[in-house]
Amino acid sequence: MLRRVQSKKTDNLFYRLLYRCEVLLRFFSQHRGFWLRYLLCWIIGCLALSTDELNSYDLRFHLRGDQKVSPEIVLITIKQSDISNIVASRTKSLGLINEATDFTDSFFWDQKIWSNLLTRLLKQGPKSIGVVLYFGDNIGALKLSPKDKVIFQDPRVFWASSTNNLDRMAPPLFANREQTNLGNNDLRRDEDGLVRRVFPSTTELPHLSEKITGKSFPHSTAGLPINYRGAMRIFQQYSLSEIIYDELPENTFKDKIILIGAETSSSTLYSTPLGPLNRTEIIAHITDTLVGNRWIKRLNYWWYVGSFLVLMWLAVSIIMAYPQSVGIFFIIWIGTLQVALSAWVFDSFYFWTPAISPFILLAATWTIFIGYQATKIERQNFQLQQEQKSLSELEQLKNNFVSLISHDLKTPIAKIQAVVDRLMTQYQGEELSSDLRSLRSFSDELNRYIQSILKVLRVESRDFKLNMEVADINEVIVDALQHLRPLAKEKNIQIETNLEPMFSVELDCTLIKEVIINLVENAIKYTPPFGSINITSYEKEHNVHIGVADTGEGIKPDDMDKVWGKFTRGSDQDLKTKGSGLGLYLVKYFIELHGGKIAMTSNLGSGTLVEFSLPIENSENKENLADNKNSEVKL
Repeated sequence: MLRRVQSKKTDNLFYRLLYRCEVLLRFFSQHRGFWLRYLLCWIIGCLALSTDELNSYDLRFHLRGDQKVSPEIVLITIKQSDISNIVASRTKSLGLINEATDFTDSFFWDQKIWSNLLTRLLKQGPKSIGVVLYFGDNIGALKLSPKDKVIFQDPRVFWASSTNNLDRMAPPLFANREQTNLGNNDLRRDEDGLVRRVFPSTTELPHLSEKITGKSFPHSTAGLPINYRGAMRIFQQYSLSEIIYDELPENTFKDKIILIGAETSSSTLYSTPLGPLNRTEIIAHITDTLVGNRWIKRLNYWWYVGSFLVLMWLAVSIIMAYPQSVGIFFIIWIGTLQVALSAWVFDSFYFWTPAISPFILLAATWTIFIGYQATKIERQNFQLQQEQKSLSELEQLKNNFVSLISHDLKTPIAKIQAVVDRLMTQYQGEELSSDLRSLRSFSDELNRYIQSILKVLRVESRDFKLNMEVADINEVIVDALQHLRPLAKEKNIQIETNLEPMFSVELDCTLIKEVIINLVENAIKYTPPFGSINITSYEKEHNVHIGVADTGEGIKPDDMDKVWGKFTRGSDQDLKTKGSGLGLYLVKYFIELHGGKIAMTSNLGSGTLVEFSLPIENSENKENLADNKNSEVKL
């Protein structure tokens, strides 16, 4: 029984996992265009990263310029002029010095000079002395006195060994029995001939820099990048003559790491990322890197590859979320920030992060996904065009249907009204007359609804245009009030006017008259009997202002923004008064077609004021304004 339950749980887990995999595959299949582009950008970034390897240090060294080096490292350079007596004894004349083209390390050997040099240096208490020159079989047999042996084999003095053609170590003549005062000074060039790395010795003999510092290189099979701090002569250098003739202070070399090398007009120079340097200077840079622990560190290749996925996600999110002008700004900003951050981390913490390959990745992502975005927008525009076409056909069908129904209803309503009028003249009975008047009122109300719908359809049609003419707006107001005074008289409502004389303005008299009629008719509808309505007109700041104020019950604050909508009425008016909810919508629509503005203020219990303004000066593009307005507002 227990096995059966466990088997069932295992099957359910398997099917859930299978279902989730299926959902994931379906998701990737539906968005394969996006993910294929994402994969392409990632591959481009990985390819750029593979070339952004060791050679990229060269550019970093050039951009940051000369840096501070360890002050405890000093160089002593022996020039051919410092040992001119040796050169004179080995050449027929001093004039032949410039003709000598091959100065080996043995050329700079003289037992007396070296004994004197080392004696003076050791007296000042240096930390260590490294002799970069190789003095072995190349200087012949030597006879060292006990005093010379003490000097040349001092534990603070380390001598460079050499490697012969058979990769066998050739120790110098001053090696002690344990060979603890020896160091390897080999330098290896890369394929392009530049010295960029130092390789930990595969033999038991450490590097000369390790011996003079007492530190060991980190383990590395691919070589350790040398953190070059600058070009030639960045370290403090002294000449042999300055030491022999006591031209330096007594404590110049106290607690210093001294490297002794040679320099001639034809001495061997090595190519480095910062230009040609001699062997002594390169070993000084290696020593400085070891002393300051300035080894260049970097993460595994796959860490950078993973970070590219995050960088791409950020770039794609920006491209998808912002317009092109904003997106390109953020992309350039991110790329520049990444380059600056990479340079700062490299200079401050000697930690290498790629700078060029992320920039290439961002550029590729921008180019590819902008094309994807353009294709997506084009597809959406095509779909919108199709939908717009369908909506246009549907709108036309709806307009035709409503127009047809409205027109078809007008005829029977007119017949009903005619029959009611005839019955009202034939039958004077009070009970029947009351019913006939009610029937007449209902038919008039239905006729107004139909007329309002027809007006909306007409003004929202594509071919609707304003019929502008020069007129006195006060005359339009007076003409509109003539049709409404009998309606106000039925409720004993007094209509007052306060119309200031004004210049003629250009407007569509029919539409503005409709505006006045709707506003005053609304005021009559919502004003209780024995109330009053006040209509005002005046000019202000190149506009004419018309106001309609009533003494009705007012409008709730929550309904102020709703009353301008189509088929919208106050929340408590459905049970009090009847209406289509189109009057104020048409009013606002007509005013905005003229380039005017309309506003409403109302206080519960104290009435409502509706005021609109029209520009006095003629606008040049009234028809374009009407066309634009028609395209914005649809049924």
